[in-house]
Parts: sequence; structure tokens; C-alpha cells
Amino acid sequence: MTTAELKNITANFSEIKTLIERQNDLSRQTNKVRRRLKTQIDKYSFLADLIGIDSNGDRLVNALVDFFKALGFDKIENVDKKYKEEDIRLWVDDVLLVIEITGIDNANPKDSKVHQISKHIPRRQAKFQNKKVFGVFIVNHDNKKHFSKREKKPFRKDICEIAESHNYTITTTVDLLNAFLHFKNGTLTQKDIVDKLCLKGELKI
Repeated sequence: MTTAELKNITANFSEIKTLIERQNDLSRQTNKVRRRLKTQIDKYSFLADLIGIDSNGDRLVNALVDFFKALGFDKIENVDKKYKEEDIRLWVDDVLLVIEITGIDNANPKDSKVHQISKHIPRRQAKFQNKKVFGVFIVNHDNKKHFSKREKKPFRKDICEIAESHNYTITTTVDLLNAFLHFKNGTLTQKDIVDKLCLKGELKI
């Protein structure tokens, strides 16, 4: 006789019936918690896309929009398809961030790719004269590898200097992930992250 058969035979014994009912109740509670946990984890699926292997294009742009929404920003424009200029505009009080994000399998982005954000800054400043306009270039670099094994210094010194002299910030999706972890842990605020994105040159977190 198997254990399952013995369980069926003894299922109505008072001391066993009580335990079976308790087991079933715990199983229902466990399933409920498991579903709630999956829902909560799925809320942060944009983080997987942000630093994902081969993540680029629309997948990356959409992940960045969700990233800013999760930080609590409510005025984010995905203008990639609409204007075919910068990818995202983030409006925060009197600040406008114009943002380019790209995914590459190389460890180091090309100068031309990094520097393309600079052409959007003066044009947006001329159009939105009541805003302080800042440029941000973000790269999901070395993206054939797990994010923990990627090149730690993707930007050459001269690229960092060019970014600083042309008033824009360069950073990686891995640094954005680190910023988000600090935000959730309470060691960085929403304002802190905006302030860092408004710095000139390389942003490391």
C-alpha cells in the first residue's frame, strides 16, 4: 500500500482530517502569496530589460521610461519615434533632461555615438527657454555578457572630457541599476538621481 492510498483510507480520522484541512489551508495561503510575489517582482521587469543581454532599441527605451516612472516621475516623453531625435525627454520642475539610450555588444561605445546627444541640447534650450536643459547619454554596453561581468570603464578619458566640456552626462545602464537599488534602500532620493544626471562628464554609481 502506498502512502497516498493510506492517506485516503485514514483521511476521515479526526486527528488526520484536522491536519489535512490545515495543510490545504496553508497550501491556499502559499499559492496566494506566490501570486502576489510574482506580481510584485513583475513590476520591476524593466530592470531586467535595462541591463539585459542584447537589450537595445525599443526594449531599452521602454525600460528607461518605466525606470523613471518607478522613481516617481510623472512627465516622461518617449519621443524616439515621434521626432526621431533624442529618445526621451524627462521634465522635472524647471529642468528638462534630453536623453539618448543605446545598447551595444562592444565594451566601449564609439565617440560619434556618445557625442550625438550634444546636438540636441542647444536646440531644446532654444525651444524651451524657461527650462534648464541637460543632456544624458546612456549605454547598455558589453551586452553579450551578464551585467556583473562587463567592462567596468567603458568610457575613455577623452570621451569623459568631451562630455564635460560639451555639458552632458554619460553613464551606463548598470549605473542606473545601482542608482535604483540605492533609491529603494533609501540612500538616494529622486532629487539626488536627477542632480546626478545633471552633472557634466561621467556618472558612476
